[in-house]
Amino acid sequence: MKKLLLTLILCLVWTGHTWGHGDRSELPNAAQIMQYRLLLYMTPDDPAPRNGLAMALYRTNKLEEAEGELRYILERDPLNFDALDGLGIVLIRMERYKEASEYLNKAVAIDEQDVMVHVHLSVLYEKMRLPEKAESELEKAKSLAAVTAELEKIDKELELVSGE
Repeated sequence: MKKLLLTLILCLVWTGHTWGHGDRSELPNAAQIMQYRLLLYMTPDDPAPRNGLAMALYRTNKLEEAEGELRYILERDPLNFDALDGLGIVLIRMERYKEASEYLNKAVAIDEQDVMVHVHLSVLYEKMRLPEKAESELEKAKSLAAVTAELEKIDKELELVSGE
């Protein structure tokens, strides 16, 4: 009982700290991983913190763990856009391009207006040595980006996902 109470207090303190200081994504990856794991302890079937955990694991190059978290979501909700897109970029980094293509194309079928999924497809096609397709997807992403800030996000995402 004491252990559970301590865990609850830590959850409230840490997540309260995050809510009070902006987006969880502003924290170091290790802190994000800890917070997401604590949230999942409380709500194990909530896909949002599980997806956040997977992306933090991805950024720390813990790709097998990230893949497992995303597949957990997709086993319960095969049409979860964030998990499909996230698994696509994890598989790109793992150099499993054919499988990445399947998941990213499923994500596009759900939301073809999402900017980042087109960025991710662009990176995938570049890695697959399909420059025309890569350029086409990047142009689509840029055309969907409404403002300059979104265009800057595209450049940052290209850098993150391509690993260059």
